[in-house]
Amino acid sequence: MSWEVEAFASLLLLLNVWLVARRSMWNYAFGIAAVSIYALVFWEARLYAAFALQFLFLALNLYGLWNWRRAQAESGELPVLRMSRPERWATAAGIVLMAVGIGLLLARTTDAASPFWDSANTALALSAQYWQARRRVETWLFWILVNIGSVGLYATQSLWFTSCVYAVLLLVALYGWREWRQAQKGV
Repeated sequence: MSWEVEAFASLLLLLNVWLVARRSMWNYAFGIAAVSIYALVFWEARLYAAFALQFLFLALNLYGLWNWRRAQAESGELPVLRMSRPERWATAAGIVLMAVGIGLLLARTTDAASPFWDSANTALALSAQYWQARRRVETWLFWILVNIGSVGLYATQSLWFTSCVYAVLLLVALYGWREWRQAQKGV
């Protein structure tokens, strides 16, 4: 894959996450474009869990767009909420089960470059995307972990633009966490 394609996908992803942090509905246009291009990038890099994740991200982007529009129509704004204790426990268990299950599947059936690192990042990212669509403040904690893991994972595959973008996304995730916590508190 050419570095230009990777760079373009990275730019779209940056714009997407920045707009999510700002609670802008426009994030979904950039998110859908970014995941579509990244599917190709990750396939070529043999990061199969990340590749498959792009299709789930596409579905979750469509769900998030619908959910955000509905919430905004009901209240006139875009409220954010906190996860309940059962949601936190179920999410933690789901992340562990997905990471191990996908990691074992990739290790045993593919030539995946980093099956367990890829699968752990995938499980975290899938959870983060789901809770983002549900407008939960804690989504940003998941994104922070995803971004930390992604910087190293993508660097191991010489996806330099993507690795650098995830370093920047770490800063955006910290900003988003602060913004959404303030919005949830009504500050």
